[in-house]
Amino acid sequence: MPLPRAPRWLFALKGVLAVVAVVALVHLADPAEVATAVSHADPRWALLALALVPVNIGLEAYRWGRLVRRIAPQVRYRDAVRAVVGSYPLGLLTPGRVGDYVGRAVYLREIPAGTSAALTFGERMATLAACLVAGLAALGPYLQTVADPSPLWPAVLAIGLMGTGGLLALILFPALAQTVVTTLLPFAPVRRAVGAFGQIPGDEAVLLLALSGIRYVVFSAQFVCLVHAVAPAAPVGGLMMGVALVFFAKSAIPQVTLGDLGVREGAAVFFLGAYGVAPAAALDASLALFGLNLLLPALVGVPFLLQLQLRRKAARRPSPVEVPA
Repeated sequence: MPLPRAPRWLFALKGVLAVVAVVALVHLADPAEVATAVSHADPRWALLALALVPVNIGLEAYRWGRLVRRIAPQVRYRDAVRAVVGSYPLGLLTPGRVGDYVGRAVYLREIPAGTSAALTFGERMATLAACLVAGLAALGPYLQTVADPSPLWPAVLAIGLMGTGGLLALILFPALAQTVVTTLLPFAPVRRAVGAFGQIPGDEAVLLLALSGIRYVVFSAQFVCLVHAVAPAAPVGGLMMGVALVFFAKSAIPQVTLGDLGVREGAAVFFLGAYGVAPAAALDASLALFGLNLLLPALVGVPFLLQLQLRRKAARRPSPVEVPA
């Protein structure tokens, strides 16, 4: 399978949008205040967030590896970790993180590429469900105590509840998800790929959701630690509510920039600001989270990607022909 190559114009557009969004937010927050917040940050909280990076990635690989082993029991945990980490550079540089799907399929050849993509999609939907559930739990109190009255909020809440309920049903009943997908996309490659859903029992689906909830707690704790590093006076309860709403908004908005850079930061400035966090501190913490959970793993994954490309080139190189003496 060839490595994904995003159209250059789309890559450039997403990069430009990300830069414009971040520059606008820095200007809104005041560059001097952004720099001051960083210079006065408590490194202990930042180091704690850094220490949670391997936990976050380890949980991601463990969830996906469990699904893969339903199809290929010989796959080991370290194989799943290599595939997940190695796909980060591709995911960061492709629209909608499509490179994650292709990268995992390329690294892990024990299962068909379509099946690998389907299982990755299922794992991603479980993460989305965790973000939506936590966000909806925080949205109610936010609307009652913080938000300005608006006729749009009840509609947002109703749509969120219905969409999240439907998503949870599809995750908890994989056979139902298989039926829905094949009905909407009645193509042979799609049917073969989502056939893997039929091999996931209900208890595995429940465990997938539980692990997704644990992983949500981990990366939310990272965000809270990073905000606390630059805004130590902010109430922890308000930080937890604000972080839940940031991930809720980020999950609901389609990816329009590279790595959602700018989208998450704008949501952080808005929602964390509602709980007393200065715009500069919210922006700094969100950018730090991007660096820890996306940019750092992508940099770690670059050697894996280069090794894979060298191996593919060696496989395509013709073997020397021996001349008889």
